[in-house]
Amino acid sequence: MTTREKLIQEISHVPEELVEELFDFLLFTQTRRQQNKTLKEPRPYALCAGEFTVPQNFDEPLPEEILKDFE
Repeated sequence: MTTREKLIQEISHVPEELVEELFDFLLFTQTRRQQNKTLKEPRPYALCAGEFTVPQNFDEPLPEEILKDFE
């Protein structure tokens, strides 16, 4: 029995809500695969080199007044 046949057999035994969810998932994965196929060329490495500098304190913890905005 093929995977397709197994899937059809299993679908025939589940509630309609689950069939709808499976159908939505199938459409989602098809769309995602299509989008992955039509991706543009990757951006060139170091495209913005020299356009900005990373501050020395980049890895230090954020001040409390900024952290409270994320709570």
